[in-house]
Amino acid sequence: MKYFAIESSLDEKIMGKVDQCKEYIHHCNVWEDPNFIDRFPFEKIHSKPILSTPVLHSNAKLTDLIKTISTGFSFGSMIISDKFKSILDDFNCFGIQYFQTYLIYKSKEVNDYWQTHISEIPYSYIDFENTKFFIKNSETRRIDNDKPLEIKNLLDFNNKKDSLEYPFSISINEVQFDKTFKYDYFFLRYFENGGNKGIVSERLKEEIEKQGCTGIEFRPIEMSLQDWYHSGERERIYGKSY
Repeated sequence: MKYFAIESSLDEKIMGKVDQCKEYIHHCNVWEDPNFIDRFPFEKIHSKPILSTPVLHSNAKLTDLIKTISTGFSFGSMIISDKFKSILDDFNCFGIQYFQTYLIYKSKEVNDYWQTHISEIPYSYIDFENTKFFIKNSETRRIDNDKPLEIKNLLDFNNKKDSLEYPFSISINEVQFDKTFKYDYFFLRYFENGGNKGIVSERLKEEIEKQGCTGIEFRPIEMSLQDWYHSGERERIYGKSY
């Protein structure tokens, strides 16, 4: 099955303004409040967390995926419309929760939006024998491609991941999944080509496109973000950016 990373649109005709948000309203001390959504990275939340509110530029357009870059929208979180959520509801999604939220647009509240939260990551479905693993320096962003890690199973993976200390972390490359993996949406931390909004199957991608959802582009996970932008492939599919 082919998979695609979700990316925000770079087309100003669609977005109005590519960086849609001019500011964010935080409703708590984001560094200290234990109920703030960023306090629950990759774990299930059992009560409604405190969310932040995006404030859009007046010349931005309301899209089905809102581009957010701020504290409060980390760890794979997305702001999506009712329409986008209803599509995800009809597909087989792994480890995702939804919390109703709102935007501020032209001084008014827009209520038909949701914030997603990644509650679990499908590491157990990785085909470890056919996936490549390396060590990455998070400060220099350098990956030691000359020294692949020997990881044969989930226990090996967790032990290696947990043994590394900042600035070093594990890096997943050329990921393969086992035959039981049937999910249409998921988030894969440490995967270099996974993006920061999650990954969709080809059939979910096609349905999102069929329904005319806006603000979204899809990058094949075989391509790095750098190659996607600089090879001309993105422009070939979606046109010139900005």
